[in-house]
Amino acid sequence: MPIQNKTGYYTFFLVFFLALLSISNWIERHETMPLLFAYSSAFISYVFILLRPKNSNLLLASGVIIRFLFFLSLPILSDDLYRFIWDGTLLKNGIHPFAELPGYYLSQGIPEVSKELFNRLNSPNYFTIYPPLNQFIFWLSAVIGNGDWLVSANIIRLILYGADIGSFILLKQLLKHYGKSENLAFWYFLNPLVILEFVGNLHFEGLVIFFLLLGVYAYEKNKKTLSGIGLGLAIGTKLLPLIFLPFFFLKGIKEKKWSAAILGGLIGILTLLPMLNQSFIDGMQESLDLYFRSFEFNASLYFIAREIGHWIYGYNNIALIGPLLSIFSILSILSISVFGLIKKWSVPKTLLFILTTYLLLATTVHPWYILPLVVFGVLSGYWYPIIWSAMIFLTYVGYTKEGFELPMFIVVIEYSITGLVLLTEIRIKNRL
Repeated sequence: MPIQNKTGYYTFFLVFFLALLSISNWIERHETMPLLFAYSSAFISYVFILLRPKNSNLLLASGVIIRFLFFLSLPILSDDLYRFIWDGTLLKNGIHPFAELPGYYLSQGIPEVSKELFNRLNSPNYFTIYPPLNQFIFWLSAVIGNGDWLVSANIIRLILYGADIGSFILLKQLLKHYGKSENLAFWYFLNPLVILEFVGNLHFEGLVIFFLLLGVYAYEKNKKTLSGIGLGLAIGTKLLPLIFLPFFFLKGIKEKKWSAAILGGLIGILTLLPMLNQSFIDGMQESLDLYFRSFEFNASLYFIAREIGHWIYGYNNIALIGPLLSIFSILSILSISVFGLIKKWSVPKTLLFILTTYLLLATTVHPWYILPLVVFGVLSGYWYPIIWSAMIFLTYVGYTKEGFELPMFIVVIEYSITGLVLLTEIRIKNRL
């Protein structure tokens, strides 16, 4: 590579590092223009770096090193950490996190359960939503952190950091299995949203992705027990991967691997047992009910249905629309599972369209929700998840010092561009 080209190439690395460093340590989420400028700079640099001739060692070192930048400070773009610490502190003191709402414990004299921590909770009037596997990690971070929030955050970061490395390794192995270039794994490993939302904002989709890739890799290698363990732990981390079990079961019947899906479901259930009591059942039921009937964020088809509901009923009828969309989502997921088998789609392609359908019908789509699509897209040759990971960051525009209100034009831009790319890719691939 000529010296001039090398200089330009390394300049993109410098911009990539500085942009993510500024987001991880200095820019508040309500500072819209600096935040969008920094993220855009990081994303453009990421694309140009990966479109140039690749030095795999340099790319790997960059992905490994840049994640350490986030160990220097508490998350800036998300306040979910404080609920993690809250739940972990309760467990540390022998208290079931689903027993009472957070406000109850302020007057109980519990060590490290403070008004300062309570004031940082983003949902103090709701029960926690995190299953036992996550709660164990919260407990571990609270025990080691011992009241130091940054130490607790970095314990969780270490786990998510390890998951990212593991996902990268598994992704390379799967790409090799499918006859694709292993270097495509860097489109996941260096994706700015992946870095920001996992080691940055501490969202557990990073761990879910690792377990899902483990399950898929083991399935493809006919290791049914290991595949079931991977799928089950993914479900134990977040219930969402349950939507993939029908496909794995149906495909497993055909290929005599159905035990992987059954074992995955059983392990998912077993992960709930350490905290399973009436408080857990009541609290989780209330949390899920609120999620489907009350919460709405960055939705697509739901927002259209909501406007139709306004026209018919004169008010936001999410209590009806949310559950109806959930039913339609289940039916669509089952249909895609069957269709994928009939069309002999690959496992990643089927999972890609199952999750895409779920997200398009969901009432809440946070930026980190879409990141499993990136690995499935890399594995199946679809690029719209990469585009979506760029566009969905626009939702941070909604944050202000006073609260959050997402302008509808942002949602329209995000879904219009992503949808156009998706439809174009489908059309092109159907012609091949």
